[in-house]
Amino acid sequence: MHLNRFYCERLEEPDVELAGGEAHHLYNVCRLKVGNKVELFDGAGTLATAVIEKATSKSVLLKIVDLERIERPDKPEVIIAVSYPKGERFDWLTGKCTELGVDRIVPVIFERTVKQPRNPKAAERWRNIAIAAAKQCRRIFLPQIDIPVTLSEALSALKEQYDKAEILVGSPESKSPALITQRFDAKDVIAIIGPEGGITENEKALLESYRAKFVRLTSTVLRIETAALAFAAVLTATRDNRLEEK
Repeated sequence: MHLNRFYCERLEEPDVELAGGEAHHLYNVCRLKVGNKVELFDGAGTLATAVIEKATSKSVLLKIVDLERIERPDKPEVIIAVSYPKGERFDWLTGKCTELGVDRIVPVIFERTVKQPRNPKAAERWRNIAIAAAKQCRRIFLPQIDIPVTLSEALSALKEQYDKAEILVGSPESKSPALITQRFDAKDVIAIIGPEGGITENEKALLESYRAKFVRLTSTVLRIETAALAFAAVLTATRDNRLEEK
């Protein structure tokens, strides 16, 4: 039986404190008491077993009794660069991509992306959603979640970091090859999902200049978050299955 898991950003010291939402979850939702053991993770490869020494709904003090540092796996990364949908749709996408094992999520502003007001707290909310999903699925490493950028900015930054990555673009055209027929070997893969209004000719030309490959997911037209999840499921499953075969 797994111990209840909680997020703690710093696990260097033998005594740690949980506050805010994590303390509330431990004390009010899980109803754990002094003396109970829990698992802590920092999202960067450190796992700890700790014992509750003092607990309230606002603060929980714990003593670490076992600590393990895990190296980040040497495996291809899956990056989802998706037209930035409004509100809860991106929240849902973030949680599900975290569960599936996506390494990086990039919200992209295309020419036809629906405009929405800037929210300075959005990045913090997305991180909290990723943490909650990682706790549930027992993921060790949190995904990187970028701030919204234009397509040109996203391609430039991603190509610099993932120089040999395969770039795939979701296409509704029946003549495009099916995603499930593609092989990626040991490459990182960047999946780009445009807005529901489609990409412009200028954006298509830009993607072609980066040697992006247009691929088909299904015979139906998908919503942004559905396409992102379909890409994430196929790409992470293909990657993880290939690693298991080695």
